[in-house]
Amino acid sequence: MNSCSKDLPVAEEDPNPSALVAVHNFALLVPSNLTVMLNNANLSVLGAPASIAYAANLSGPYAGVKPGATTIGLRTLTGTADLVSKSATLVASSATSLFAYDTLTPAGTIKAIALRNNMTAPSAGTANLRFLNFSPTSGVLSAVLTRTADGFGVATTGSSTFASVDYVGNTTPNEATLSNFTNIPVGTYSLAFVSGTTPVLSTTLTIREGKAYSLVARGYAAGRPGTSAAQALAASLILHNP
Repeated sequence: MNSCSKDLPVAEEDPNPSALVAVHNFALLVPSNLTVMLNNANLSVLGAPASIAYAANLSGPYAGVKPGATTIGLRTLTGTADLVSKSATLVASSATSLFAYDTLTPAGTIKAIALRNNMTAPSAGTANLRFLNFSPTSGVLSAVLTRTADGFGVATTGSSTFASVDYVGNTTPNEATLSNFTNIPVGTYSLAFVSGTTPVLSTTLTIREGKAYSLVARGYAAGRPGTSAAQALAASLILHNP
């Protein structure tokens, strides 16, 4: 009997890698979900225009786009004009998060920043985290994370603090600085947002090994008249490398 064999084809790298773009909606008092315009063309998700609710993200979580100079616009689902437009040069194989924030103005505008996401996995037993303050009435906040368990659920101690972080919209944002992550141990944390010496919000976070996250303060701090429960001060934890 004779036989012949052929080597399996070797996988090749994508000769034209895309740039990855995520969109996160923390813009307040906008009357509908946001949709995304890429170079004046509507971004479709599963055949329909992208629709991003408040405190939600573009599903996926990334859309692949052609690298190079790109204009990203955000508007309401029925709007014909952008509430904000952001120009960025997107590098092949890079990952960028666009964060919409601020309160809708009478002129119909919001704000946005574009941050680069470091997708390189950190060392064993750790994760990367950054803290972004998108709460326009909170003033300066500190995010105090107290570690209560390790990645295996075993009780432990330790803490990480992002101290005295001002609302992003109070100055011209430095996107390169805001893109930076801090490496922390994985596990379960008790989170407190602290204004001065007063805790104003408490919750629990689970931080997983090898992941990159943005921890976001969003919504209005207590005391703003007419604030709905949905847009009161809260925390969001965004995973950038599922």
